[in-house]
Amino acid sequence: MLFPTYNLSFIYLIAQANRSGGAGGFVGFIIGIAAYIFASYCFYKIYQKLGEPNAWFAWIPILNNWIMYKAGDQSPWWIIGLFIPFVNIVAVVFLIIAFVNIVKKLGKNPWLILLMIIPIVNFVILYQFAFG
Repeated sequence: MLFPTYNLSFIYLIAQANRSGGAGGFVGFIIGIAAYIFASYCFYKIYQKLGEPNAWFAWIPILNNWIMYKAGDQSPWWIIGLFIPFVNIVAVVFLIIAFVNIVKKLGKNPWLILLMIIPIVNFVILYQFAFG
């Protein structure tokens, strides 16, 4: 056999697609939506505490970074840098600095941000920033 043959029939492709299970994908989707709603609500409350006039930006995917840069005393135009390769690394560093400044304005310890790396703990820390 010089050239291998592949069975790319419709039935074969359907069988391959159903191996992973559809229910797990749906549950993951629901958990992701719930996590987005919770995080957006917490950031909305944080921005209200800081007196930001457009706190509702926390609900819109790209504008939530705009308001974080603005509330964290960084230039909000770093949003454009998030879409440029290699520049996005610098933009993310400024986003982290902005989040540290926000946490300092809330009167919390900025070292708590390191705990946000841990999966479930990040929601507890975010809740503490918003309502604590």
